[in-house]
Amino acid sequence: MAQESDQRSRPGRRWVRRTLTTLVTLLALAVTATSLIAYVWQPAETRGSRASPLSQSRYVDTAVARFHYTRTGDGPPVVLLPGGTLWIHTYRDVIPALAVDHTVYAVDLPGNGYTTVHDDDFSYDLPAMTGALREFMDAVGLPRASVVAHSLNGSVALSFAWQEPERVDRLVLMAPLALDTDLNPNLRLMRIPMIGEAMTKLITEDLYVSGLKAAYVHRERLTPETAHAYWVPLSRAQNREAMWKQVRNLDLSLVDRHLGQISAPTLVLWGERDTVVPPWQAKVLGSRIPGSSVYVVPGAGHNVHEDDPVTVDAHLTAFLHPTPTRRIG
Repeated sequence: MAQESDQRSRPGRRWVRRTLTTLVTLLALAVTATSLIAYVWQPAETRGSRASPLSQSRYVDTAVARFHYTRTGDGPPVVLLPGGTLWIHTYRDVIPALAVDHTVYAVDLPGNGYTTVHDDDFSYDLPAMTGALREFMDAVGLPRASVVAHSLNGSVALSFAWQEPERVDRLVLMAPLALDTDLNPNLRLMRIPMIGEAMTKLITEDLYVSGLKAAYVHRERLTPETAHAYWVPLSRAQNREAMWKQVRNLDLSLVDRHLGQISAPTLVLWGERDTVVPPWQAKVLGSRIPGSSVYVVPGAGHNVHEDDPVTVDAHLTAFLHPTPTRRIG
């Protein structure tokens, strides 16, 4: 009887072994394919126009990078830093409003737009990005300026403001990554080795635009032309790599613990319906930065300055105006 039972069980054990072998083989193939995508394969770059908003593109070379920027208007200087995956085109509605009273420098930091980093080993961590902002300001002759930053590069603006307070006149943070708390799921995935590399290489224009729509409540503002304008520089190999490197190397605990050292007058702006960086962080951030003011824009999303440019421009021009008594109602 025991021999008969053993004979009956053999087919079952063979099936289990075959199944396990198949699963292991499939897993090995998946890991190999992901590894090849992450570290070997390079997607094609999309060609397109490099037209910049309102003024002609300028470039300045430093030891770190060849910075792409625009300069518009005349008056006290303001430096605009786009958020992650965006470039200075994102400030097309902000620039003319600020240029009435200011010299506006809109700059693509490393990993953004049409700036090209000279060092293939550039880390995109907070010290490197802060140093890049410093080098840009030095290169264009700005010993001191107000700084406006959005989203991921809000951490860079904060880092610069606490390290070199004498160089920051006023600070505006729009939905910044600043608090040491959970990131959204897409950013968490980018922090995983090999997964982040593969994700950024597999992103197509359609996938990118689909995800970008989540940054808007008024999605009609993301026209096909604007979406394509964002995608073209993002498709560059260097910018794809920066997507995961900056997120993976971002030490938010470093940003968080220095918030109390920010001495520049600070305005925090946030979209009420932001689904990328939760708007509850606005009040917390405002309570942590001494003397800061906070305004949550009703009915706006993460790209708050594009979703409701009229409201945001009013707050920016009032806060940054050379006459400090000017306020909006």
